Order: sequence, then structure tokens, then C-alpha cells
Amino acid sequence: MSPKLSVVVPFYNVRPYAADTLRSLAANADPSIEFLLVDDCSTDGTSDVLERAQRELPNSRLLRHTSNQGISQARNTGIDAAEGAHVTFLDGDDWYARDYLPELVRVVERLRCDFVRVDHVQVNGVERTVRRAPVPLRDTVLRPRDLIAPAHLSTLVDYPNAWSVVCRRELFDD
Repeated sequence: MSPKLSVVVPFYNVRPYAADTLRSLAANADPSIEFLLVDDCSTDGTSDVLERAQRELPNSRLLRHTSNQGISQARNTGIDAAEGAHVTFLDGDDWYARDYLPELVRVVERLRCDFVRVDHVQVNGVERTVRRAPVPLRDTVLRPRDLIAPAHLSTLVDYPNAWSVVCRRELFDD
């Protein structure tokens, strides 16, 4: 069975945070989810952490760059390897709440749309701030043109975080 969701996680010199990130992935492990760990040629020991994680984290694959190519190319490497019907992203120094991804898969399947924006929590020390996509509608399938065209409004296009997106894998195909 092909996975329903591919989670692309670029890592570059984030050894102090990588273990927390990987624990959060383990807390979301599900047969319907694959984890694509992309090592962008880390030099700080992150590669060793990822090697161990690949053996221990269910449904994970480690993809390695032979030279540092930057986060965008690392994401593209993950997209190219993705087998899921949908793709999402997580940075190598971030984390998910327990069982977030299985619930996300259920919501995406229920909405049956090509592109989903999700909210997130910004952490700064002990301070936590919920950041919401700039559209007040939740659990609603919207017409893209209705939310891009009004130039006077903050829209979903203005919410630039790759890791707040879930989209159909085929949208990345040529």
C-alpha cells in the first residue's frame, strides 16, 4: 500500500534539535505516513543521528546530499522521492504534537482538496503563540481565486511557510 502522506524533513547542522524532531515523528508514526529525512550534507553530527533514526523510525528513508544545496533543494529531493498521495514539510529543528499527522491525514481525506493550509505554534523560549492562516474559515474547501484575487486582503498566498502546507503530490509533477 502506498502511503497517504509523505513528510519531507530537511536537516542541515541541527544536531541539538534533531532528536526532538525525530521523537515527534515517531509519536506520529502510522502505516499511512512515510518520513523522508533529507541530510543536506551536515557537518555537525546530524548525519549520525539520522542514520540511527532511519533504522528506528518506521516508514522512514534517509536521503543524502553529497554537497550542501540549501533547504529548497533538500525539499525538492524529498518531493522527488515521495510516494504519498499528499506531501507536507517539517524543518529539522521543529516538531509535531503527538498524533497530529494521522489526524491531518483524516482531515485532508475528508476535505478531498488539492491544497490545505494548517495553523502552527511559534515557540520562542517558554512563550508559545498560535499562528493562524489569514483566512477565518476552517474545515472549508475554498475556491483559490476567491482568496488570491482580493488585493486588499491578507490571503493564503501571503502565508509563506512551506511547513504549513499539505498538497497533492501530483501538483509537483512537470
